[in-house]
Amino acid sequence: MSAFALAWRNLVRQRRRSALMIAVVTFGFAAVALAGGFIAQSFDALKEGTIRTVGHLQVVDRRAVGRAEEATLELAIPNAERARAIVARDPEVAAVLPRIDFVGLATNGTKSVPFLGIGVDPEPEARATLASELVVSGKYLSGDGGDGIVLGTGLAGALHAKVGDRVTLMATTPDGALNALDGIVEGLVDVRIKELNDRYLAGGLGLVSRLLQSPESVSRLVVFLKDDEREDRAAARIAETLQRAGYPVAVQHWRELAVFYGQVRLLYIGIFGFVGAVLVVIVILSAAIVMTMAVTERTREIGTLRALGTRPAGIRRMFLAESAVIAIAGCVAGAVLALAIRAVLNASGIVLPPPPGATHGVPINVKLYPLAYLAGVAAMLATMGLAAWAPARRAARIPIVDALAHI
Repeated sequence: MSAFALAWRNLVRQRRRSALMIAVVTFGFAAVALAGGFIAQSFDALKEGTIRTVGHLQVVDRRAVGRAEEATLELAIPNAERARAIVARDPEVAAVLPRIDFVGLATNGTKSVPFLGIGVDPEPEARATLASELVVSGKYLSGDGGDGIVLGTGLAGALHAKVGDRVTLMATTPDGALNALDGIVEGLVDVRIKELNDRYLAGGLGLVSRLLQSPESVSRLVVFLKDDEREDRAAARIAETLQRAGYPVAVQHWRELAVFYGQVRLLYIGIFGFVGAVLVVIVILSAAIVMTMAVTERTREIGTLRALGTRPAGIRRMFLAESAVIAIAGCVAGAVLALAIRAVLNASGIVLPPPPGATHGVPINVKLYPLAYLAGVAAMLATMGLAAWAPARRAARIPIVDALAHI
């Protein structure tokens, strides 16, 4: 009879103890699978939101790397339309968005509020990013933007501005002169980071270029790719092509620009690792206790098997096989439980609290992440094997005479 067949008979004979151990493995596996799916979904949503904000790649003047605090048009990309056309010809590029970053003061005639401004090409910006989805009043910019501007709701509240109002914008040009012009509020957007929402202002490239008196120059080109997997090759090719065309630029990847993404990812990995370690310890301790009790209660059985010619290695294999059967049965039950809980959670509509710095919560969504299920199987098999090893070794080393005389 094989070790697994004998193990199965022993587990069926000890139904209560086996059910208890399988329940421990079931809940441990389900916890690993659900946590992995939740974290995977969070990573995917965070990555997608980050890329739709900053793009896959950003092309900037080489001197501007690491100097975002300075007036970016002093380190601008000249002849931006030519550079944009060169990048757009790359076969991996889906869209190229020119942007101008600037700061200034917005005033309604009685109150002035500082803002963080961005000049955009409205229609491509709306198609490729989240910009138009954030509009809560009015509409997003269209065409070339004209004299229209879009304000964050926090900034609009500080200025007591609403759709259709005229707001005066003041900013310093790259040569140090102060310039001002009027913009008409086309829409209000609710940016999900409160600090940015309180200072956000967007206008068309034409309006911003007139304000800064710097035509045909942009701070950066934001590049969206057709395939995430070819990001590195596309970045190298774009940088080489632009440099050959006379643009001394650097191409930055979205991970370099999205510090928040990296921090949140490390935080989630740390939490998942800690929870996983706690689960492993609980399962090991529970299994070790149960297996030790099984060895003690079955000492005479072990002695009988030894007397009939079963070698010590066979005794070890029997107990290790029992732990493997428990792990497999627990993983199957845990997978069913995890899928059921996942379906209930995803249909519940529960909204999680907003993450740090955000203004909106997000509905809970647990992804079906096969790697988490495979990791759960591997973890439970390894954990049960580790827990059973010491009791199995002890059982195999009991002298036959002592085992048969055990009461």
